[in-house]
Amino acid sequence: MKATLTVAFTLLKSAWRAVLLRTALAVVLFAPLHAADAPSKTEKTNILLILADDMGWGDLRCHGNDKLATPSLDRLRTQSVELEHFHVSPVCSPTRSSLLTGRHHARLHVINTSDGLEVMHGGETTLAEALKSAGYVSGCFGKWHNGSNHPSTARGQGFDEFFGFSGGFFPNYFDPQFEHNGVSTPTKGFITDVLADAAMNFIERNRAQPFFCYVPFNACHSPMQAPQDLFEKYRTLGFETKDAAVYAMIENLDRNVGRMLKKLDQLGLAGNTIVLFTTDNGPNTARYNGGMRGGKGSVFEGGLRVPFFIRWQDKLRAGSRVTEITQHVDVLPTLLELADVPLPKGPPLDGLSLVPLLQGEASSWPQRTLFDITGRGGKDGDLIREYPGTARTPTHRWVHDGKQAMLFDLRNDPGEKTNLAAKQLELAAAFQKDYLAWFHEVTSATGGKVARFPITLTEGTDLLIPNAARIGGARLFGKGWDYDWATFPTPTAAMAWRLEVPQAARYEISVLHTAKTPGGEIRVTVGDTTARSTVTTVYDPPEIPRRDLIPRWEVPDKVFKPLSIGILAIPAGSHDLQVTAAPDIEIQAVRLKRVK
Repeated sequence: MKATLTVAFTLLKSAWRAVLLRTALAVVLFAPLHAADAPSKTEKTNILLILADDMGWGDLRCHGNDKLATPSLDRLRTQSVELEHFHVSPVCSPTRSSLLTGRHHARLHVINTSDGLEVMHGGETTLAEALKSAGYVSGCFGKWHNGSNHPSTARGQGFDEFFGFSGGFFPNYFDPQFEHNGVSTPTKGFITDVLADAAMNFIERNRAQPFFCYVPFNACHSPMQAPQDLFEKYRTLGFETKDAAVYAMIENLDRNVGRMLKKLDQLGLAGNTIVLFTTDNGPNTARYNGGMRGGKGSVFEGGLRVPFFIRWQDKLRAGSRVTEITQHVDVLPTLLELADVPLPKGPPLDGLSLVPLLQGEASSWPQRTLFDITGRGGKDGDLIREYPGTARTPTHRWVHDGKQAMLFDLRNDPGEKTNLAAKQLELAAAFQKDYLAWFHEVTSATGGKVARFPITLTEGTDLLIPNAARIGGARLFGKGWDYDWATFPTPTAAMAWRLEVPQAARYEISVLHTAKTPGGEIRVTVGDTTARSTVTTVYDPPEIPRRDLIPRWEVPDKVFKPLSIGILAIPAGSHDLQVTAAPDIEIQAVRLKRVK
């Protein structure tokens, strides 16, 4: 290992127990084509990208977790090329944005999972958009978590079909009420089964043309809800409640991966479909992870190294292993090269195509250093913090947790137990120098400041949620996620959204609210114009009982009631929309509907 590292190298670059959707709307939306209706298949390869949520490297029997049943994923591993040292980011949104763009999330200002800092700018080119130019149809089924308003939504970022939820948290895993292309859609069944059903229907309906099916499951993210039979199985095996719930969700996910792979077999698509499985960060509880240090939210190895299997039966050698270090930004250039689709025009990618490694040509792979941050807002939430951050070479990991620098020799200390920073001062200093150079380069576009993107109003209905607002004295009940709500403890307490209005129009304004007493006022202001409404009816609903296996630490679930505020004429241009309300009023969202 040379003492001096350079940023330049980095910049080189199922079960049959599934419950079918049973509403009339879902039947219409997801009705499959009959075999006799399907034209002949084109020669372009299909892509099925499966992403698990909060599932670590150690959450597979084939990785040594001998009490966990994951037969479908274990079998997929034997059929695939496995990247043994594949790394993602510490939390959900950053990984998802890097995976879909080939650019590091710090460049995209996706530096958090809430507070509007999970939003990816609509100007970024995603994998779906790049494939669309080559004639692909794309569908996203699950957790998006890179923006809840156009153009940062899945459909705004190139997906022809979206079925799932846009935020990072979903309150109920049984019979979930999903969004399907902007329409609220009831479903029946457990959340992972429902998403897999929708993905398989998409595949069947589009089997006669090249497709990109992206399935970002939310298992095994909290709240801890799982099929009861699987939960009881892991409790019987001796796991405490939280891990029993996690493992139940993972085994259910594994069954659904098996169902999707079987669907490809049944449709005769398995040979010409690239199947990729990975996860978005390390494990969300302190459970088995192969002896690695850290988990979700951590920049140690256990928070960043995750499973990665890629199968293409017609082209890639099953059962082979890649030991070079790789990262989420490599996925987009790899899949585009395998699909023979040009790279998107625009800013340079941070990722490298993994095709040489997949084809066993490691000699042509460059020396590189992988960097990442947990970057959240710094002072006043305005600056991106430099630390905690990390740099990883094939042999070492350097970590700065915000208090001290640490250096680990992973060849001899894979559990990162012995800090060598004080003994190898020159090497630790070189790591830190290169990390800071990388950090300042990827955040230079805004001088290291957090970029909060405006919400572009569309011609339909736009929903403004508190976690995307700038909070001025208002308080969020919860963790700042998309189901949280705001309260207003003082007369001047407010929250505001920055709007981009393409065309002057009149908008009907309503809020989703609760109110403990009558007489309180809600005010919505744009510029010098204010719409206001007085609450005349008490509405204070109880929390909805949910099938949580342990008390949730996220926001409770309850039904908020719409209340019309009035109509505002909003001129074209950039504007702040500000909301204030009486202290006993809770607001979960503001809805704007263009009046034609």
